[in-house]
Amino acid sequence: MSETLSRTNIKINGFSLYRPRIAPVFVAIVLVSLLSLIFVWSRIHAINLEYNISGLEKQIRLGQQQVKQLELEVAYQSCDARIERLARKELGLRSPASGQIIRIE
Repeated sequence: MSETLSRTNIKINGFSLYRPRIAPVFVAIVLVSLLSLIFVWSRIHAINLEYNISGLEKQIRLGQQQVKQLELEVAYQSCDARIERLARKELGLRSPASGQIIRIE
């Protein structure tokens, strides 16, 4: 008997139309909408993470390039010929005389 009260029959020109209950349809629409929003949010989040990863990879490449440049600078600065030239020109140092070298055995 409760089914007859909750259902609405509409008759138009002799055709009988059944109007379904709105609650299950509304719940289904809400669930589909929520699932769609979750899917879209997850895709947006994944795209943002990909942008962050590519930015970090770019920073890593720049850091590696700086390391290579600094290694070249260290190699240039520690060259013995360059150090000797600076010692003679800027510091006024000279080679020791034969009597100034003492060998310890």
